[in-house]
Amino acid sequence: MSKMTNFDAIKRIFPREGVNRRAFSGENCMLVVNEIESFAQPAMHSHPHEQLCYIVEGECTFILGDESIHMGPGDVIHVPPNVPHTLRPIGTKMIVNIDVFSPIREDYLT
Repeated sequence: MSKMTNFDAIKRIFPREGVNRRAFSGENCMLVVNEIESFAQPAMHSHPHEQLCYIVEGECTFILGDESIHMGPGDVIHVPPNVPHTLRPIGTKMIVNIDVFSPIREDYLT
C-alpha cells in the first residue's frame, strides 16, 4: 500500500544542537531531509544501511572512511554499509541534504 504526504507537514526532529531532520519511509527505503547549521559538527559514525547523500544547499567536507571529499549543491555520494562517515560544514551557510537509506532506519522513525 502506498502513502503520501507533503514534506512540510512532517514533524522536525532535533537530534542535536544545530541539526534537524524530517523522514519519510516506505517498507524498504527511507528519505530524510537534514538541515545542518554551519556550527554543527556531526559525529563520525557508521550503520548497516546503504546511504545516498545529495547536497541541496551549502558546502561541506564529506569524510568517508579515509577520504575527505569536497561537496556542494548538486553533489551526491554513495555510502556503503558499515563505512565510517560524517560531514563538516564549510563557511557560514546551512547545509541542506537529502539522504536515502535502505533498509529503513528504525531509529529515525517517529
